[in-house]
Amino acid sequence: MEKNYWNPYFGGVVLGTMLFLTFVIASQGFGASGTFSRLTAQFLVESDKSWLSNTYVASYFRHGDNALLNWTVLETVGILIGGFVSALLAGRLMIRPDKASSYSIGKRFLWAFIGGMIIAFATRLTRGCTSGQGLDGMATFSVGAWIFMFATFAAALIFSPLFRRQWVEEEKEGGE
Repeated sequence: MEKNYWNPYFGGVVLGTMLFLTFVIASQGFGASGTFSRLTAQFLVESDKSWLSNTYVASYFRHGDNALLNWTVLETVGILIGGFVSALLAGRLMIRPDKASSYSIGKRFLWAFIGGMIIAFATRLTRGCTSGQGLDGMATFSVGAWIFMFATFAAALIFSPLFRRQWVEEEKEGGE
């Protein structure tokens, strides 16, 4: 089946335009990790109001009694809906793990979980997600964001050979 992707240059122009508009309209750029922090804070306070005495958790309730009333939450919901509609329209909507056929589903999910936990920890440690660092930080010429992105690409080049089996079918001996 042919994959119908946007031209990457067109996609880049659309992404850059949207980033510019978020700076103009919301006075800040993209970012999704804040949504999950807000969701966690809301859950904690709903389960036990004493969490409001925690300065970090309380910071999400500065403007009211609902941490989810924030534009980044709407942005994240829009990303989920947009991704679903895009996959549906392009004929790529399917429920299956993305992996090499020789790699087990359990192993793939285990590695995905481990990687997700590392990213979640690092996101809170650095006070932002990759989209925030890579798009917003680089757009505003943040030195830390540029260092982060160079380090990210360097790590990908160094470590990707270790995980190649998860994604790429190995050639059989004899040259099939």
